[in-house]
Amino acid sequence: MENNNLQVHRLFILGAGFSKHAGLPLGVELLKEVRKKVKEEFQRSDWEGELEKEISEWKKLYPKKELNLESVLAYSHRKHFLRLIGSDEYFDHGSRSIVATRYAVQSILTERLQQETPLLYKEFASMLTPNDTILTFNYDTLLEKTMEELNIPYSLTPEWWLNKKVKESGDQSKQKYVDVIKLHGSIDWYDRRYYDQKRKYFSSQNIEVPDEDPLFGPNKTVPTEPLSNGSATNDLGANLLNNIFRVPNHSKYFPFAPSWKVVPFLLPPAYDKLLGSKPIRDLWQNMHRTLDSYSTIVIIGYSMPEYDGYAYEALGHLLINYQEGNDLTYWNHRRVPIQIITSDSSNKKALEKLPFLNSVKTRVWSDGFGLDCLDWIDWGK
Repeated sequence: MENNNLQVHRLFILGAGFSKHAGLPLGVELLKEVRKKVKEEFQRSDWEGELEKEISEWKKLYPKKELNLESVLAYSHRKHFLRLIGSDEYFDHGSRSIVATRYAVQSILTERLQQETPLLYKEFASMLTPNDTILTFNYDTLLEKTMEELNIPYSLTPEWWLNKKVKESGDQSKQKYVDVIKLHGSIDWYDRRYYDQKRKYFSSQNIEVPDEDPLFGPNKTVPTEPLSNGSATNDLGANLLNNIFRVPNHSKYFPFAPSWKVVPFLLPPAYDKLLGSKPIRDLWQNMHRTLDSYSTIVIIGYSMPEYDGYAYEALGHLLINYQEGNDLTYWNHRRVPIQIITSDSSNKKALEKLPFLNSVKTRVWSDGFGLDCLDWIDWGK
């Protein structure tokens, strides 16, 4: 096939290290801030809070283990999923600890997101094309904000989901959007199901509760929009698209109102985070279908932590297949070695976290994500 640079398909996998240059916290730092913020919120009511209570419970269960918040949140998540405390668990969208954690993550990342986007992210975004796919595990909206500032069209769902009939006239084979796939949800996403369930319950019980929901109520004060840039074919992504909505320009409206807390749709920073998160599975569906198209895979600031075991396995399988593939892609482009951008102290340490990789077919930049590494990246053109 003719080598056409417009058909170069690249995959970027982003973790917290991608956002570090913008002042956003890494995983361990974020969890420390989350615990502190949750505790402060409950102390206003003269109580340590449900999270501190479950930390104590977890310590009693695992007296010889070192405390880590991911395990405690996983414990809380499983208790809720199994309904171990029955009607006392009054949130459908997570335990009280998980809900408080989601609020805290949203608040911390919204407050820490700089108004002025650093040059690094503008330079990175300017290199993207509509044939690129971004898989991000970050809750923040740094990348979306940057792309909007640069007027770079992007889609929060795979573009191949879209019904081609709704695309603009012209060559329907060409992609229009950079796909930004947020595998852990986002601080500006909200699940309408819980609003609908709540209103249905009030109605069935003949309970009159004013509908003051700022996102989905009759007198909404905050705009929402679908995640998709058009209608999907054959109900692709139905669990996600029918239920999850985004608030554009989120920081302009947040917090929505002092008396209202609407729970954001983001997976908790815990083991077993996929429990009860059916909508997010749609984004994983058929992820390997376009594998042979990729000529470049770049991993930026994502170490595949132990509490993301499911991602380690799913992405690990994808990366192994990539390295075992032919030297040329389906589009007859050269297959570039996998590239890892990390802050690890050495190449060896970075590769130890991904032991399944062929080191001969892997390049490592260990000085963190910065302007210098943009020149180091082999963009596959």
